Amino acid sequence: MTSTPHTCTQCLLHDQLEGVQINDKGICNHCADYKHFTPVGESHLIQILEKAKRKQKVYDALVPLSGGKDSTYVLYLARQRYQLNVLTYTFDNGFMSELAKSNIEKAVNKTGVDHIWVRHDPQMIHQMYRTTLLKSGEICGICGVGIERSMLKLSEAYQIPLILLGHSPTEANSFTSENIYDQARLKAILRTNKSINEGMVNRFLIYPNLNFISSYIYTLMGKFGKKINLLYYLPLPSDHEIGVLLKQEMDWSEPQDSQYTRHFDCHAEPLTNYVRQHRFGAARRLPQLSNMIRNKEISREEALKIYEQDQAFLQPKNFEKVLSELDLKIEDLEKITQIPQQVFSKEVSQTNRIFAIARRWVKK
Repeated sequence: MTSTPHTCTQCLLHDQLEGVQINDKGICNHCADYKHFTPVGESHLIQILEKAKRKQKVYDALVPLSGGKDSTYVLYLARQRYQLNVLTYTFDNGFMSELAKSNIEKAVNKTGVDHIWVRHDPQMIHQMYRTTLLKSGEICGICGVGIERSMLKLSEAYQIPLILLGHSPTEANSFTSENIYDQARLKAILRTNKSINEGMVNRFLIYPNLNFISSYIYTLMGKFGKKINLLYYLPLPSDHEIGVLLKQEMDWSEPQDSQYTRHFDCHAEPLTNYVRQHRFGAARRLPQLSNMIRNKEISREEALKIYEQDQAFLQPKNFEKVLSELDLKIEDLEKITQIPQQVFSKEVSQTNRIFAIARRWVKK
């Protein structure tokens, strides 16, 4: 029998999440160990950007653009603050919201950058989403790999020295050790569907034999652009402050149905949160909101209100559009929520695992 979860008195985390412990004062280990985010520093960033400019390529940087807040903010900084020659691209997963598409169009027009849409065959990509959801309980791995491989290919094709990412320090923990972006694991899941052949998988992966080591070497050689988490170098404005700036400078629009505006670009996200809630004990926004509490962006009460609003929406009846697109029924969804954690964990690339361990050791 599952025990009643104990919730941190400072944030929203509870002790049934992987890696979370609550001490005798009611405080979780993440709050107890919290250190305020310290940026690497703009001077270091400028050195990286100036080095890229000196290469005198057609584009100084590639910016993946989802239409969401962080990626649009990165594009704003790249163009308006640092005057980089930028190529943007969007991986169209088939679930993009109309608001996200509108924000992309406005951002491209405002900054005058070139933009590329990356689209796979709709039937193929939906078969891949359907298979990973039915067999492993998630679909975000397909998006993550698709976005990453597209950026590598575009950086190689256009010889772009930098890839500027919009990953935010407030999104630092998902509370699952499942490696959903591992290529070997993904291949193993897709092999369970006989209608997805090896040629389709290779076409999607673009670099079907790539691993962390070869990707690292190709980056050092200049074949791939160097990935830079731009937001880690600068003092990070609050979620609200970024939104105000983007509305003023980029004609950006935010959703009206939530006070929290990350990940609205995908209309499948509520379904994935519903599944995560059941499989891992928390939807994606729980750790993100908890990070925002620690950063003093919002109060615990405000975060709890936002989370409760989201929870009220996480009902199977609200996912009928996505389920229909994936040819799934409500009964299938309930089976998906029962998929155990760490499914397909033995299929993870050993090369990637060794490289990840070595990287953590070097950082220490």
